[in-house]
Order: sequence, then C-alpha cells, then structure tokens
Amino acid sequence: MSLPPEASIRSQYDFRPDVLDVILSGRSLIDSSAGLHLRNLEQANRFILSYGYDFSNPIEKAEVMGNFHEALNFIRRYFLQPENPSGLRIDIPRKILELTDIAELFRLASQSGGAVGLDPQALLLRNWACSVLKVMHTIAHIDKDLRSPYFLDIQMQILDRFYKIIHRDGEGNLFLGDKDGQPIRINLVSFEAKPKKARNSIILKLLHKPENVAEDIFDRVGIRFITETPLDCLRVVKYIKDQMIIVVPNIKPSRSRNTLVDLEEFRVQLASLQDQLARAEITEKEFVDRLQQAAHAPRVSPDNPHSSEFYHSIQFTCRQLIKLCNPVYDEIRELKALAKSNPAYWEIMKVLDRVDMVHLQREVRFFYPYEVQVLDIKSHEENERGRSAHSEYKKAQLQTALRRVMGGLVDAAR
Repeated sequence: MSLPPEASIRSQYDFRPDVLDVILSGRSLIDSSAGLHLRNLEQANRFILSYGYDFSNPIEKAEVMGNFHEALNFIRRYFLQPENPSGLRIDIPRKILELTDIAELFRLASQSGGAVGLDPQALLLRNWACSVLKVMHTIAHIDKDLRSPYFLDIQMQILDRFYKIIHRDGEGNLFLGDKDGQPIRINLVSFEAKPKKARNSIILKLLHKPENVAEDIFDRVGIRFITETPLDCLRVVKYIKDQMIIVVPNIKPSRSRNTLVDLEEFRVQLASLQDQLARAEITEKEFVDRLQQAAHAPRVSPDNPHSSEFYHSIQFTCRQLIKLCNPVYDEIRELKALAKSNPAYWEIMKVLDRVDMVHLQREVRFFYPYEVQVLDIKSHEENERGRSAHSEYKKAQLQTALRRVMGGLVDAAR
C-alpha cells in the first residue's frame, strides 16, 4: 500500500538530527539523544550489516554479543552505584539484560511514539538501549584497531630513540645529551615512559571525546621529561628536535599545548637579549639568567576542559614510522622451499603456489602517534598538589563520559 502524498513528502524532507547534527554539523553521535530511526528488525539487521557485522557468520555474531555483555559490565562498574559511589542510583532493566538478539537492542533504541510520544517504560528502554550501544560502538573500534597487537614493539621502537640520548653521570645524575663529552647537557630530574593503558581506561577516554574512535588516542605511548627550570624545558624540546629524535613534519599541530611558558613575551625578551649579547652589553651568564626570568607561565588557560588552570606543562604529539617484520612472509617462503624439495608434498605445493608473495608484505609499516610532556620540577609538584592532580582529572573525565553515555537516564535517576 502506498503512502499518502503528505506522508511521502514528509519522509523525503525529514532531515533528522543524525543528518543535520552529526553528518553536517560535526556533533558526536555519542551526544545525541534522538535515538536511531529503524522501523523494524529487518532494518535493524540491515543497519548492523552496513556497520560491518554479518550475523550470518556465527563468529561475528558471537563477537557482537560479547561486546554487549562487556558494555553492560562497563556501565555497571563506572556509571552506576554501588560500584561507582558517584554514579547513578538506577538498575539496568531486566528486558535489556535478557536480550539474546542484538537487532532487538537496535529496535529498542529506535522507538518513537509519534505525536503522542513514548510511554515512560518505552522511553526508559530506548534510553538504556542507546546508552549500551554507545559503549558497544566504542568497544568495536578498540578491537578493530589493527595496530593494537603490535603495541609492545611500537613502544620499544619509539622509546629506543629517547633512551639513546638519556644518561647518568658518574654521580648518578640524570641528563639529556651525549655521554661522550658533547658540550650540550641538560640536567633532568626525571624521565618517565607511560605504561600501557588498561582496556577500560581506553574505553573511558574514548567515551569522553567527541572523536570516538581508537585511532584518536594519541598518548598510548607517552614520554615525560621533568627538568630543573622552565627554560630547560624549552632546551629539551630544542635538543630532541636538533638531534632529529622528533621530526617537525611529523608533529600533529592540533595536539600541541603549552601552559608552561608565555611564548610571545619569551620571543620578545629573547630577541632583545640576543642583541645585547651580540653588542657585548651583557655577559653570557647574564644572558642565561635573564632568559630564565623570561621563561614564565602564560596567563591563558589550557584548552582541555578537564585540566585545571593551574596545570603547567608543554605537551605535543609526534608520529613515528614504525617498521615491523611480518613473520608470515618468511614462514611461507620456508614452507614453499620445503614443499619443492620433497615430491611427497606435491599437493601442499599446489596450494602454496596460489599464495602470491607479491601481495604479501615482508614488512608492515605505519605511522604511530606518541605524546611528549615536558615540565619543570616546581610545576610538577604544584600539579600534583593542586586541583590538577590526576585523580581530579579522572573524576571529571568520568563524569563527562557518564553524562554523554547515559543521556536522559541522568535526569531520570534524580
């Protein structure tokens, strides 16, 4: 039966929030409360197939079901009481817990009451279905990041560059420079490499970010320099650039943050002091002393809404070309040689001949981001003592993720 003309026109020009807000305006779907727009289970299954999962494959279907249960456990642990004392005082509805068909979850997330609206129970189920799907979406992106299995090799390749320029002198003091007598030496209080992020930490971080995909976590590999003075922080950045430990074209500009040194004033002071030094109006010691004074904190707040205005540091993200040997390549070559050497393996050889080595990479190569943080010891101690302590940052991050994921359920829990 055909739709009446007015209904057909309405459908053609029904620009829903997923078109106007997400696709055209750049709003994250995680922040949307409009739900999906799937009329029945058939459309739900088509949506799942377009997303990338083929439920005719039992392995893929079981994987999505596993994501569903992981999402429920994540929500219980981080967003609900009693596991999170600051979480919502509500329970996951039994109808959600007992679902065995993920397409039904999508159908629940698409419920619409039309002009009269949804009854309270249907609205509750829609909100819960949307919340669970948001977490499932995040988990799916984490699991499908092809670089994850290589993490330890990636971390080692990145850190090796830095370890080569960090040394201890005869008295055990840490410094950046050449241990073979190069005149440039920058004293360090500490050098730290960030441990691998736990899976739930990655999920939480993605849920609080508008760009909700695993490729956009830039600090899985992280490095921190703590120096004696803010000026030494600038010298650290200059040194690792001069030594080509970092390469400027591989810096991601949108990820650079500086709340440690007022660079505009520092540039002015630097130019003036360099002129005075060139004219022999000041000594080298006076030049350095005045430059130390010029390297003071800016008056602007950082862009990160979960960093305290008192948090002072330099942070930037660099990318490094990672090269990993593909073990399958050598194994297949060895297997081919073995099969050729023995007529008994003729049937195996026919199969191996279909494997074209041209299409099998000997080496896997890709760019991988890592974050560098540089700060002086005084700023580090103030950061740890002040409102910018990491625990406060995590609490703010958790509350943002909770509000984004749980949406209308936040108000319902009050």
